[in-house]
Amino acid sequence: MEGGIAMNVSRRGFLAGSIGIALADQLPSIHAATGELHYLTLRDAAARIRSKALSPVELTQAILARIDHVEPKVHAFITITREHAVDAARAAEREIAAGRYRGPLHGIPVAVKDTHYTKGIKTTCASPVLADFVPSFDATVVTKLKNAGAILIGKTNLPEFSSGSSGNGTNNPWNLAKPTGGSSAGNAAGLGAGMFFGASGGDTGASIRGPAALCGVVGLKPTYGRVSGYGVMKLSWSVDHVGPMTRTVEDNAIMLDVLAGHDPEDWASADVPVPDYTRALRRGVRSLRIGIPKGPMIEGFHADELKAFDQAVRVFQKLGARVSEFDFPPTLAVMGDAHNIIRICEAASYHEPFLANKAELYGPSMVRRDVEAGSLITAGQYLRAQKVRKIFVKQMLAIFNGFDVMITPESVPAGEPTRAALNPHSPFNDTGFPGMAVPAGFSTSPPGLPLSIQIVGKPFDEETVYAAGYAYEAETRFHEQRPPL
Repeated sequence: MEGGIAMNVSRRGFLAGSIGIALADQLPSIHAATGELHYLTLRDAAARIRSKALSPVELTQAILARIDHVEPKVHAFITITREHAVDAARAAEREIAAGRYRGPLHGIPVAVKDTHYTKGIKTTCASPVLADFVPSFDATVVTKLKNAGAILIGKTNLPEFSSGSSGNGTNNPWNLAKPTGGSSAGNAAGLGAGMFFGASGGDTGASIRGPAALCGVVGLKPTYGRVSGYGVMKLSWSVDHVGPMTRTVEDNAIMLDVLAGHDPEDWASADVPVPDYTRALRRGVRSLRIGIPKGPMIEGFHADELKAFDQAVRVFQKLGARVSEFDFPPTLAVMGDAHNIIRICEAASYHEPFLANKAELYGPSMVRRDVEAGSLITAGQYLRAQKVRKIFVKQMLAIFNGFDVMITPESVPAGEPTRAALNPHSPFNDTGFPGMAVPAGFSTSPPGLPLSIQIVGKPFDEETVYAAGYAYEAETRFHEQRPPL
């Protein structure tokens, strides 16, 4: 059992190994100085662990205590891997004490969406169809997190099979009566509530960026193929993206450093060089060419979001960026329909064996309806949708020749409707371009809900997205606000 004198002695020993017995004897004052460990940035937690001023076990226990306190309100998890996490933290502590530090995720509690295969741990996709499914291997991203020394704290909640924009009972930490969006709802809510330091999610049409925006955290949908989808259950194989969610832009770059890279097990994985994403963070945005949608495309957004977007544009201009407007190509008008045809047709292919053998087990969500509709789509209709998509990608690449990044409004206050002509999410799933949600303030009506902007980059240019996001975040500091839990 953890706790008590034995735990204190082992933790003191960990500290003494680096900073001396005299300082280790002052453990209570060190604890007082750490404040709320659960709201450290990933970078700061990693720095304390690397210097042995904080042990992985100590940090993991603090996170588990935080989960015990707020999870009954937030409902971010499907499975909490308590014993696994404590065992992994002990192993990390031994390795670090012996001088075998693996990098900035070593000893850091993280979570993964419950679409990610986890060896020996249930992977349910929040569906009765897979209620008892225990994979025999880890998804590639889970393997990468483990190899980096990260501590898996649990599997997070989502709508059934990632289909839908609700959180399947997950509550928004900023207002428990408000939604989180979907589908990486548990990731976003858990980060906002301080229950882990990073998470891996999936995004088919908004599923990383939408919940991140509504819960006031940072979510990146990388370029299609940048992060392996092997061992991640599919909603739509040609539109799905896997990516990191964190509380800061720098933490997100740290996670992508671990998650990115070619995977021969994933046929869609891109064999392109992977830079050190943290190196680009501080290069600034002076002379950066930023494109923003022309007014008619966004005028239906909530007034608070439009105000936040306008203020964000002014921040970038103040920092030396060059901002100009652009028009989306005319194919945008039909890309919504094309996206839906592609999505449900590919979902039907994935779900075919479940529909044949377990159809009665689907929950009351839209999943069964969508996949049955998808099974009725003809090959010709699917191919025409993909042809429209190919034209749209070509047109968007041509527009991007004049810009380094694009910025769009990201969200509306949780639960509020929008009449905007632009869906800020699915067009960039269809193109495969990287897009990141970054906190951009708080609403006034309803009050106190997170607002966000989206920063979109060229294919495989996450570095510029991060540089722009970091510069904006450093200037505004919205990410430092905490929900009233």
